[in-house]
Amino acid sequence: MAEQYIIVDLGASNGRVIAANVAGGTFTFDVVYRFAHEPVFLNDGELCWDLPRIFHEIKQGLKLALGKYPNARSVGIDTFGCDFGFLDAQGRLLGYPLCYRDSAQHEAAAQLHALLSEQELFSLSQGPCNRIMGIYKLFQLMKNNRLEYREAKHLLMLPDLLNYLLTGRISNEFTNATMTLLVNQYTRDWEPEIPERLGLRRDILGPITEPGTVLGPLRDTVCRELDVPPIPVVVCATHDTASAVAGVPVTRPEKNWGFVSLGTWALAGIERPEPLVSPELVDLEFGNEGGVMGRSMLLKNINGLWVIQQCRSAWSFGQGGELSWNEISARAAEASEMESLFICDDPRFQAVQSDMPAVVRDYCRETGQPVPEGLGEIACCVYRSLACRIAYCFGRALDVIGEKLDCLHVLGGGTKNAMLCQWIANAMGIPVIAGPTETTAVGNLIFQMLADGRIGSLSEGRAMCAASNDLLFYEPAEQAQWKGIMDRYRALVEG
Repeated sequence: MAEQYIIVDLGASNGRVIAANVAGGTFTFDVVYRFAHEPVFLNDGELCWDLPRIFHEIKQGLKLALGKYPNARSVGIDTFGCDFGFLDAQGRLLGYPLCYRDSAQHEAAAQLHALLSEQELFSLSQGPCNRIMGIYKLFQLMKNNRLEYREAKHLLMLPDLLNYLLTGRISNEFTNATMTLLVNQYTRDWEPEIPERLGLRRDILGPITEPGTVLGPLRDTVCRELDVPPIPVVVCATHDTASAVAGVPVTRPEKNWGFVSLGTWALAGIERPEPLVSPELVDLEFGNEGGVMGRSMLLKNINGLWVIQQCRSAWSFGQGGELSWNEISARAAEASEMESLFICDDPRFQAVQSDMPAVVRDYCRETGQPVPEGLGEIACCVYRSLACRIAYCFGRALDVIGEKLDCLHVLGGGTKNAMLCQWIANAMGIPVIAGPTETTAVGNLIFQMLADGRIGSLSEGRAMCAASNDLLFYEPAEQAQWKGIMDRYRALVEG
């Protein structure tokens, strides 16, 4: 007889409430509810998350899921990383959580590193000094003497806030806490020297909770509002990347495998038994982020499908209707002779742009390359540049640590794009294993099942994932052509 677990998976542009049906060592997913969301500009240009709306949508999804599966055993929430909010002494939300794309935190980085250099911060936190990380936002709020910072009793990452709203229980889950760069990943606890050096408050940082902890039942008020039972809420690996890596369908652990969690961001990395600290990694913007079961993830945040998402918005607006992803991919494949490339992590491509296709064209013009014209050529340029970026960044990091990869697991929504997966295999020169699409949800499920005693290890959960999904395999092809493409890309990056 099947047992159900409810998964809330919140991405940076949409959310899903999923019921996992588990029976006989395999599972299936029933996506019960989907909703779109996006950050909003408030308070003279601050980019914020509409947390009340997000919480409302999650509750609607829970109501539907528990109406359909009233005997579900637990619920778990994972979200994107970096962003947090504050509770006051009465447990009330102070303001709206700022988005990692808000410009003010990026502008505060120079002041922060005048007090604590990138190399020192890397040594203390072992994390990548990417300007989207929570420490830059917290420092900026402190420097501006913001009310929510002054009056805060608790700092909670976004999934911790949502768990609190559901249960009334406060927790600071480890994997997402590392996204603040305030955690020492060797001790798996807050690093006291960092706030001391920067003048940040330490009293708002609560005890660290490891994935697999049962937080408590749904609040009575939530149960009454939704007419649902008080099922347990489990603290999973709340950072979606950590959940995705936990859910990788590893069938041959002796192989040296890497991963790319491919969504709005492309999180490219390697699972390791402990953090790796090498000074050269700082310049490459690689760092360690908290993994599960004592593990660590050496990775880099690459600007992923954000550029093509922004292009799609502009194209859809221009034609007065939503353009399908399949059409965009087909048009890109038809324009495969387009030679132009760009660096995805250039700040102009990370910003919110009203006309991203024009930004791509302008970049190619500025760098003396053929200017892509039309949807197909621009889409080809975007997808190919992303494949090159992933291969280039992996290559640089692997050179530093002296390792090679046998295969690459591509996870997340990007697995639906067969052309992009093939191009990544071509650029990397190694096999790509794509799937499942909902790998983050798999990792969420694994920790709910571990907390419930239904499985005994991470490897058991990963084997269940492999048995439950049809994986797609891509062998590298067109290697002579792609060697030329990668040579052009290296020349573009290295000048």
